[in-house]
Amino acid sequence: MEVKIYHTNDIHSALHNYMKFTSFIKNKRRQYRDNMFYVDIGDHVDRSHPYTEATLGKGNIELLNQATCDVATLGNNEGITLTKNQLKHLYDDADFDVICANLREVGTQEPFFKPYTIKETNGIKIGFIAATVEFTPFYLALDWEVEGAFERIEKYLQELKPQVDVIIMMSHLGMYDDETLANKFPEIDLILSSHTHHHFEKGEYINGVLLAAAGRYGEYIGEVTLEFEGSQLVNKKAVLIESDILSQVENDYYNKGKAILKDMVIKKDALPIDRRLYSAGRFSSLLAYILKDFTKSDAGLIHTGLIASPFEGGVLTEYSLHKVLPHAINAVKIELTGREMKEIFTQANRHEYKDEIVRGLGFRGDIFGCFVTDNISYVQSEREYFIGEELIDEKKTYTLGTLDMYTFGRIFPQFRYSKKEYIMPDLLRDIVKQYINYL
Repeated sequence: MEVKIYHTNDIHSALHNYMKFTSFIKNKRRQYRDNMFYVDIGDHVDRSHPYTEATLGKGNIELLNQATCDVATLGNNEGITLTKNQLKHLYDDADFDVICANLREVGTQEPFFKPYTIKETNGIKIGFIAATVEFTPFYLALDWEVEGAFERIEKYLQELKPQVDVIIMMSHLGMYDDETLANKFPEIDLILSSHTHHHFEKGEYINGVLLAAAGRYGEYIGEVTLEFEGSQLVNKKAVLIESDILSQVENDYYNKGKAILKDMVIKKDALPIDRRLYSAGRFSSLLAYILKDFTKSDAGLIHTGLIASPFEGGVLTEYSLHKVLPHAINAVKIELTGREMKEIFTQANRHEYKDEIVRGLGFRGDIFGCFVTDNISYVQSEREYFIGEELIDEKKTYTLGTLDMYTFGRIFPQFRYSKKEYIMPDLLRDIVKQYINYL
């Protein structure tokens, strides 16, 4: 007997692709009846889409319901781009099981969602267990804990293993952690892998464990075939199905979200917002000031590519501001020595990333653009750096108000080890609204 497992991950609200999967999965339901399951491995939600923004992710849950999802877990986009209360209630209307072994409220030991669930078909019991990526500082800022994913997985595997015939790990930990999982826990039969946006055309075998992953943005839906003799798993294989070969399905969710957000007026007489990638403009300079002021820091730092679309001025709605700043980005306050502050300012002024097309890190624009600073300057003739009018002291500690996307180590490696305060849950556009008199 065969059991089919269909899986999606990292959809990121690419609903133009995802809607194709709904009819595809429903057709498979008719074909395989009870001998199939459909699961989603997180980051279905992405607030860069107007419908997701307007419904704060609940619209995505309804789409998963329509696709007859059986089990889902959460990724970092569900976990840290919503407030704690919004995440608590995100799945209130879900017709599927939500599982995650390592998400818990600060100060508690039990996971907020069920750590695993068991599904049965024709006498075969299949255990699904899940975990999400340990973005610990971000979760702590929202009063959640996610640390100890491997320890939690080990604990609940011991509970789950005697109860089931097959174990499927739904992992939003990323490809490299999933490889470690396969080596450490050979009792797992299948790891559905996500977060790092990778894909395996025919799966990968590590230590006898099959790893399957379906890329990003709905480029693929994964199909895993589990073959049984009685209740004994005797074979397993994975393939990917490209969304491009599936029938196009009309959807109007972008316009639905747009209509909701356009009815929400922020300011009736807002100034224009220009998009200048290679020089500072009024709004990009304002953003740098806002980051400094909002974080109560000595200086501010942003990049011009944050302005994803211009605004012509006049009535500023939630939709028009969302178009300008669609990013899932938060503010962060970083402590730096005077010497480090000089290094950061010098590095920023090289504009090494100005022509790069950036994907991920919460950024939802295209070209990175140039850096813009506030309240820090350099007098080249004297080779002197200033915070305001004060000469920077290399041994003194200063603070920089900037973006969390810079703290992952790629752009400014110095930030990785600096003391940081992530200011959650407001996204950049939420922060800007607090400075409405400047708009």
